[in-house]
Amino acid sequence: MDRLSGSGGDRLCRWQDDLYRLAGRRADDWCAHAVRVISDAAQIAVVTGGPGSGKTTLCNQLAKEGIAIGRESGRAVLAQSGGRELRMRDPLSYALEMLKLDIENFNEARAGRGPWLFDRGFSDNAGFLDLMGLSIPAELDRVCRNYRYDGPVFVAPPWREIYHGDDDRIQDWEEARATYSAVSAAWASYGYELVELPKASVEERASFVRKRLV
Repeated sequence: MDRLSGSGGDRLCRWQDDLYRLAGRRADDWCAHAVRVISDAAQIAVVTGGPGSGKTTLCNQLAKEGIAIGRESGRAVLAQSGGRELRMRDPLSYALEMLKLDIENFNEARAGRGPWLFDRGFSDNAGFLDLMGLSIPAELDRVCRNYRYDGPVFVAPPWREIYHGDDDRIQDWEEARATYSAVSAAWASYGYELVELPKASVEERASFVRKRLV
């Protein structure tokens, strides 16, 4: 079984060190468990794309229809104390925090019943770093290569008519388009074939996704 290793991987494992010390266990136990769970993951689909393209609206609709949703890790990190400052000051650490939450999402998915649809996934973190002009750390690259999503990877294309900013969505329209290109390229580079969502109502998009889930 491949391990998350190296200085970055050690840092990833140490994120859980305090929790496991309280339980009399080592961070390595958590890391090994996370890797084992991820490698066995099945029936998990992903929706990716640029900001403001309707991904979260689609996920909310599918949640109402009974599909289990893995929520976007980026927004969760931004909601943490100091999350916005971390994104601006240290994009690499921000991406690794997202990786930590993405792994936890996998754990949750494996503990439940499928199918699941994740709002972004591992390869989005690689696309984000590429967009920022940063190298992809070894542990993220290893996760993207070795721990695969079995379900389709849907991509929401840029859609000017529905795009709008919010407190977390700081990109303008051109940056949103660039993000779409970066994350699409990242998913393709890791061997995924993207299924483009139609520019249609959220109900039509939800039906399109449901027909393609396992």
